[in-house]
Amino acid sequence: MLPVGSPATGDDFIDRERETAFILDTIEKDHVMLVAPRRFGKTSIMRKIERDLESRHKPCVFLEVESVNSPGEFITDLVTALVECGEAGHKTRIFSALEKAFARLQENIDEIETPVFRAKLRSRLRAEFSDDWHEKAKRLDAIFAGIDRPVCIILDEFPVAIQNMEADDARTFLHWFRRLRQDSPGVRFIVGGSVSIDHVVYDVGGTPVINDFRRVGIGGFEEGVALSVVERVFQDEGWSYSPETGRAVLDCVGDPCIPYFLMIVLSGLKEEIEISGGAPSPALVDRVYNKRILGSEGRHYFEHYSRRLRITYSDAEAKAARAILGRVSAAESLSVGIAYEIFRRSTASESEDAFLALLAQLNHDFYVAMDTPGELRFYSKMLRDWWRIYHAGTG
Repeated sequence: MLPVGSPATGDDFIDRERETAFILDTIEKDHVMLVAPRRFGKTSIMRKIERDLESRHKPCVFLEVESVNSPGEFITDLVTALVECGEAGHKTRIFSALEKAFARLQENIDEIETPVFRAKLRSRLRAEFSDDWHEKAKRLDAIFAGIDRPVCIILDEFPVAIQNMEADDARTFLHWFRRLRQDSPGVRFIVGGSVSIDHVVYDVGGTPVINDFRRVGIGGFEEGVALSVVERVFQDEGWSYSPETGRAVLDCVGDPCIPYFLMIVLSGLKEEIEISGGAPSPALVDRVYNKRILGSEGRHYFEHYSRRLRITYSDAEAKAARAILGRVSAAESLSVGIAYEIFRRSTASESEDAFLALLAQLNHDFYVAMDTPGELRFYSKMLRDWWRIYHAGTG
């Protein structure tokens, strides 16, 4: 069974060759921002790029920065990873330059490959950047500018790291980070995350601080690829496959075919067969969908989408968003005019600008889409079904 929720690697990595090739070509000249909803496979693609670059003997750093809470922590992780990547000569040059810039970094360079060295370096860098980080960070500009061979730095959950910072720090950091990118011709950054970067930077610098990134959208599986994934899982599990059953699986997920949601259906089908017996069929798929996925035992698969509103939106925004999504989930679509009336009742605000900003956030975070002008619909059929069962009453 393919992984549910974990990054796909090796033979489990499916149908992302086109995106991977495009990103590898793009980073020759540009920094890249991966744009996609949660669970569309961004991390899997980042890991694939890391492996491809390493196979070509090109230095690459992968950093998961979700737990970073300050610019100092971010810079510490970034610089430590930069020292660690690449061949010995690169490491020695980078560390020698750091020693000249920061008095605390007096270490035996012969130990540069050891875990003890890395732990000391991280500790002393963190101490270095614990106060007045901005002035000290300027000393890194020349070091990054002097990198004489291409280095790719991949930052997963970058928007969350920005969100974790104090607003003033985040604003200053984003401007510094933009200048670092502009002044470092040998370094390319790839960033992505499960929270909309546009929403995060709206109040702490705005889009100008990220408009140098080339945006690369990550979509769902195409229908043919999705069906081939279902057929492959059936073969691996020793199940009899029929086109009707494959179609039933895809009908549960809807369009776009989100990889994570596809794996949820297949995993639920496996559990049902192991516990209750029987053979895969359209009727069994339908029972699994309504019982194991939309039922209470599958609630944890989607709860993040509800909880995220409380985490990333203001109280007023979250209240209005829940009310709007509740109404959208109960119908095929909802007019923007009705959504505005719901917004007014939920927030006691008449501001059309605030309403349109909220719709933009819901769109950026892939809750809703507007395929027909003036009409809102849920972006995902499966998420809409779940929301209708558990949250439609909030509207």
